[in-house]
Amino acid sequence: MTNIKGRVNLLLGDLRASAVNLVTFLILWRFIFASLSIPLVAFLLRSLINIPGIGRSANLGILQFTESFPGIVVVMIVIFFWLTGFSIEQSGLLLIASGRIKGHIPRMRDLLLRVVRTLPRIIGISSFLGGIYTFCSVPILTIFMFQLRRLSNSSFSGNYPSFSTGILGWLLAALSTVVLIRLLLSWLFAMHFAMIGRKPFAQALRESKKLISGNRIKVAAFLVRFWLVAVLVLIAISSAFQIARTSIINTSYEPTSFNILRLSLFASAETIIMSVLSILVSSMYSILTTRLFCDLRLRRPELLQEESSDNMKVSALQKRPWLIILFILFAAQSTFFDFFGRLAVESEIDLPLVTAHRGSSIKAPENSMSAVILAVEDGADIIEIDVQITRDGFVVLNHDRTLSKVAGVGKSVAELTLEEIKELEIGSRFSRRFIGEKIPTLEEVIYYMRQVDPNIRLNIELKDYGRSPGIEEAVIRILEDFEFKDRVLITSTSRSQLSKVRSLSPEIPIGLIVTYMSRDIWTIDVDLYSISSTIISESFINRARSMGREIHVWTVNDLESMTRFASLGVNSIITDRPDALSTLLIRKADLSIFQRRVLGILSL
Repeated sequence: MTNIKGRVNLLLGDLRASAVNLVTFLILWRFIFASLSIPLVAFLLRSLINIPGIGRSANLGILQFTESFPGIVVVMIVIFFWLTGFSIEQSGLLLIASGRIKGHIPRMRDLLLRVVRTLPRIIGISSFLGGIYTFCSVPILTIFMFQLRRLSNSSFSGNYPSFSTGILGWLLAALSTVVLIRLLLSWLFAMHFAMIGRKPFAQALRESKKLISGNRIKVAAFLVRFWLVAVLVLIAISSAFQIARTSIINTSYEPTSFNILRLSLFASAETIIMSVLSILVSSMYSILTTRLFCDLRLRRPELLQEESSDNMKVSALQKRPWLIILFILFAAQSTFFDFFGRLAVESEIDLPLVTAHRGSSIKAPENSMSAVILAVEDGADIIEIDVQITRDGFVVLNHDRTLSKVAGVGKSVAELTLEEIKELEIGSRFSRRFIGEKIPTLEEVIYYMRQVDPNIRLNIELKDYGRSPGIEEAVIRILEDFEFKDRVLITSTSRSQLSKVRSLSPEIPIGLIVTYMSRDIWTIDVDLYSISSTIISESFINRARSMGREIHVWTVNDLESMTRFASLGVNSIITDRPDALSTLLIRKADLSIFQRRVLGILSL
């Protein structure tokens, strides 16, 4: 216990003595690095992601994107930038820590000049280590991504890639883990030898390996203890922020100025606090590893003695008043890059249209005339209905493969005639209020729609399940007979159905219903994507926009998600609650673009 207390006191003494230098260097470097790397990486990502044929999704976007060659290029560039930045940061920190141990902390000007002079050596070491570590990590990452796919997608078959995810793949991953850990330990002090010992690139690696030899257990124990504690603390604080963020958002449905200000301040405070914590972790790590380096290499206890406390009698801020400006700059940088930076991207957004999912299906039986009528009364801009074709060729409304859900009949629409369909009753299973409700035909719905606001449109989804060939011709014939083609859009999960609709009536907008991500969705000739809310992402929205295609997201029923998707700039939100969404959008219509974007970012 005494030993642990002594080590803690020693660490705190080091932090106090070198705090100003550590923080100053970290803030300066992170500001410079963020200013240089973020625009460059963002440019590369935007350029490469816009290449046709690259499929992405929200939950597995990185996994799918990295399967392509451009994705690999982007990942390698990002890794290179991160490793270079981390290496430069650590080189400066260990020089400060080394100076503290030896009794003379370098001045900031001298420190920066030293880092600049040794920059080629730093980049060489970081590039070499990055390449080796990345190569060793490939089998581990392959298994990790494979398992993540299985956990994130229940429909994932799990047989790709079969070679690297079978027994051999697991063995390679285990072997790679052992090799990676050994290399991480052996080369732990390579940067110390390069910066403090002024050793060339290759010699720094050899000297580090020689120093670690015989001390691997001690070094490994140190690394495990430090990073276990650091990660647990960061997770705990991050979780606390997550809980607080959720609580604030849940009590901020009304977009008042006070709520906007409160959410903005919370986002800025979270960013700054987490940045300060990362600075503290980096500083502690550099000090501890440098003391361990000196302990193993020099075996000179006198170097570990603390400096006289007289050095700290004068306040750091009194000696360096410009630090106040530096901290203000740091706060502004953190807020801009993590918060306001996103406000500047795609901020010109319009409020989405309200699409009633199968009519107002939370108030009335789905795909019924009552649901369609209530949807109009609830302020829907588009009414989504599902159509199937009967055995004798009539188009009626129904979603499922059978009529069990709505009518308690285990047969499909394709097995019955219109006369038999009209004998069924679908209202009593929903509510006594709708006793006697029948399954409507598409003609009946269109006849009603011709009597209401002409700006209200129909989203007709083709749901024949392959049992009713010719449904495309039947639907278009009805639209032509009623002269209603200018008030509809037709959607389907079937590429062939959409292609047929396009050939029969090119002026009708068509949309692909996206339930999972595949690379060919970008090559299909459609006007819009009707995508599940569980897989949509901002990157998907941006790419669809760049191709001039609309985004309709389904099925969104809670107010928080409605607010988020409205602020992301989708073209339509498909919901069972068109009345709630209409009310929400009426309130949001009074907000500025900036306020809408704030709510969208804080709801992510």
